[in-house]
Amino acid sequence: EYADADRSMLELVFAPATREVGADRNWIGASDAEVVAACLGELSRLFPGEIGGEGGAELLKHAVVRTPRSVYAATPGRNRYRPSQATPVPNFVLAGDWTSQKFLGSMEGAVLAGKLAAEVIADRAAGRAAATSQTLKPVHEEVVAAAEGAAPREPVGVRGR
Repeated sequence: EYADADRSMLELVFAPATREVGADRNWIGASDAEVVAACLGELSRLFPGEIGGEGGAELLKHAVVRTPRSVYAATPGRNRYRPSQATPVPNFVLAGDWTSQKFLGSMEGAVLAGKLAAEVIADRAAGRAAATSQTLKPVHEEVVAAAEGAAPREPVGVRGR
C-alpha cells in the first residue's frame, strides 16, 4: 500500500499531548483536522518550499492515532527521579524506558536502558568499576518522606490474582 517510487510516507509523534503533561493545549481532545493542520503548519514552517504550495509535498491521506499515556512530560530536572540501572541489591539491575537514560519513555529508551543494564552486569562480572553514568543514584529525601505515609493500592486495570 505504501510502496510507490513517486511518493513518500511520513510518520510523526506528537508529544506531549495534554496540558497535564506539559503541552500548551489538549491535543488528545483536538479533532483530527486540528492535529493534521498543526502538523502541516509546523512542517511548512520547518521546511518552507517543501510542504504544500507550488511543487511542494501534498498530503494524500492521514490517520491520527491517540495514545494518551504514551510519554511523560520531559520537564527540566525530571531525569533525577529516574533510577539508574545499577541498584544496591546484589545481582539485581534495572532496565526499561522509565530508568535513567537519554531518551523519553520510548522503544529507543527501553533498548538503551537494556544496553546500560548489560554494561552494569558485565562491569560487575569483570570486577570493573561502574562507568560514571552507571553509578548508583541516591533516593531523594522528598521521595522517601512522601513514601513513608503511603498505603498500598491496587493497580489500575489489573484483574485477578
